[in-house]
Amino acid sequence: MAERGRRRDDWLGRAPCLIGGDWVTTPGDAVPVVDPYTERAIGEAGEAGPDLVEKAVDAAARAAASWGASDPEARAELLERLAALLDEHAADLAALVTRQMGMPAALARASQAELPAAVLRSFAGLARTTAWRERIEGAELVRVPRGVVGAITPWNMPVHQIVAKLGAALAAGNTVVLKPSEQTPFDAVRFGELCLDAGLPAGVVNIVHGTGPVTGSALAASPGVDAVSFTGSVGAGRTVAELAARHLAPVTLELGGKSPAVVLPDADLASAVPAVVRSGLVNSGQACNATTRLVLPRARAADATELIARALEGLTPGDPMLPETTFGPLSSARQRDRVLEHLAAAGDSPALTAHEDNLPGHGYFVAPRVFTGLPAGSPLLREEIFGPVLAVQWYDDEDEAARLAGDNDYGLSAEVWSADPDRAAAFGRRLRVGQVKVNGVRTRERPAVPFGGFGLSGFGRELGAEGLLEMTTVQAVMS
Repeated sequence: MAERGRRRDDWLGRAPCLIGGDWVTTPGDAVPVVDPYTERAIGEAGEAGPDLVEKAVDAAARAAASWGASDPEARAELLERLAALLDEHAADLAALVTRQMGMPAALARASQAELPAAVLRSFAGLARTTAWRERIEGAELVRVPRGVVGAITPWNMPVHQIVAKLGAALAAGNTVVLKPSEQTPFDAVRFGELCLDAGLPAGVVNIVHGTGPVTGSALAASPGVDAVSFTGSVGAGRTVAELAARHLAPVTLELGGKSPAVVLPDADLASAVPAVVRSGLVNSGQACNATTRLVLPRARAADATELIARALEGLTPGDPMLPETTFGPLSSARQRDRVLEHLAAAGDSPALTAHEDNLPGHGYFVAPRVFTGLPAGSPLLREEIFGPVLAVQWYDDEDEAARLAGDNDYGLSAEVWSADPDRAAAFGRRLRVGQVKVNGVRTRERPAVPFGGFGLSGFGRELGAEGLLEMTTVQAVMS
């Protein structure tokens, strides 16, 4: 009998590209797709080079005129049909995500199936209510689609990021060429199948597979791409922006964060501390808005430290396909090694940890760790680790808390906790971040709220009305 939770290593084959409504074998060298729990290859991506990327861009361009001229109500109905299909196939889609990058099954279902369906329904509603035409003095302003959108998405929240970009683009009347991460191509293929099943016309959604330096760069540099939306690292984002600038295509960049969770002195520590530890370690810390800096009152350090230790012990590491697992492996051997390099650089700085002796004997696991006494300026306080590594920063008064929380080059998100929600919100407004979450509200509970940041977190917004407007431009008709 197979070990409980282990699954057959069904070979998923090579992920095909979707071009003009047809599935096309992806050429190029094999890029293995590895299950990070079993450490076994489950399929492969190819490398769609510039020629195939241009075919996909041409297919999107041919479909752009008719889709862009379609009635917003028709676009809304198609998005709602696609959302219903996501609901119908939620379990299979979530399992694909788990197998490809190790996200625990319960989180995958909530964030990579249920949330994307909610986002699509949000954009369907916006397609119906957006003021596509508006009269001002002497002119009519018309919101028009940008044209062909190049969407480049990451591996850590793969389906959600696809939908955040494609939902806005399609609702606004754009066509899309999607380049998913080469680590997670098969959920993108399944999503493409559902797009066709929902009735999206051929060429409206196209998919090309490959690495960022080859396929992603070809897409960003294509003169037939009218706008680019990218989520990933700061370095890759700079490259994408430079390539798109050569043909003056506007770019939306979401590049990560080093988000603080500020627990004000009047907060219920017993509720706040475990919640911010869980938020920081969600998806094993592989989330751009993870609360990786815990800004806590020094006067309550003893209680806070005990609560952190309990929260770490409360994690359940193991096979991410099992519903009880809350802490899975990192997405790849490469990501594990990057995190271990950061930990090695921290030396013997004081830290709390758990589960070091009871992690599975296979898989790309790193035990969770919370540093409690890092020196000011430590890279672990400033750099995005993208792993199960948190750091505590102690403060003596609220001005110091605001200074510590804001002392970072990123500006994506923050959490603030207080017994008084208005006090928490007022404190949050002192921070230069794109989102402030008061007393534990989760991003996935607000699918229509815009998401994006300041500084190294990039520019532009996804989700909600602002995300939709990013995918349009204005034509002024004067008469």
